[in-house]
Amino acid sequence: MSGPDGAIGTGPVLVVTPHELDLLEDAHARVLGIDVDGEGLDDPAGEAVRPRRARGGSAARAEALLSLQGRGLLDAHGALVPDSPLADLVLVMLDVRLAAEALLVVERRLAGAEDRPDLRLLHLVAAGGVVEDLHPGGWHGLDLLVDPDLLADHALAPVLHPEAVAGVGGPVRLDLADPDEAAATLGARVLAELTLARPDAGTEESVLLAVGVSGCHVATTTAPPPTGTVGSTPSSDSRSRPALTFAPTTPEAVRAMVREWVARVVEPLQDGDPGPGLP
Repeated sequence: MSGPDGAIGTGPVLVVTPHELDLLEDAHARVLGIDVDGEGLDDPAGEAVRPRRARGGSAARAEALLSLQGRGLLDAHGALVPDSPLADLVLVMLDVRLAAEALLVVERRLAGAEDRPDLRLLHLVAAGGVVEDLHPGGWHGLDLLVDPDLLADHALAPVLHPEAVAGVGGPVRLDLADPDEAAATLGARVLAELTLARPDAGTEESVLLAVGVSGCHVATTTAPPPTGTVGSTPSSDSRSRPALTFAPTTPEAVRAMVREWVARVVEPLQDGDPGPGLP
């Protein structure tokens, strides 16, 4: 992941449109032997598969198929290209998204960091995780990491600037019905929600983080569990919450909290170990 304002790394290994992601998920389902369209899978040796929703005439999905074919990810039948390093990596990332034991969600609620994604999802398994960015234009960025410390760093990169400082003053009780006004009271440039959720148990931890001229402040939330499976995008409405108390904290404490969340799922790397095998 990259960005001029504190993000890390060189960028996601894969950036796709929603239609392209749908097609890759269809191809992944075929690898798992799942009938994606209820009509039986087409014979790979027979007529080329048209995307399931493109069968209704979706030009966007037809264009997405051509794009993925041009990038060497899908063949003419809509299947992942065999013996392709990039296609193999995509397959692993889709495996992790599907098998994730937990989802760490970082949702930016306040403008002020437009170079960063509004929503970052970390799909976590014992062997590592997939970092998925959802941008306002609908683009998805996907990356694969096995180091739990790097995963925690990536989780915070969109919302916690490297030069962030400790919060000043006492606790502040704010009504989040107007997040812009609440952020202004704290002098916050970024207001974000961090949530750790499990596929069967729902929300495990959730906090609101404010970062700005008054330093770092954090409030524990009582957000409802995310809907759907661990692969779903949680949605919480700040207007339905009562007032919350933001207490000053330090960037180190925020980083330690997120590292502890990740460590609940991802196994630590051993010296000289490139990481446990991913599914």
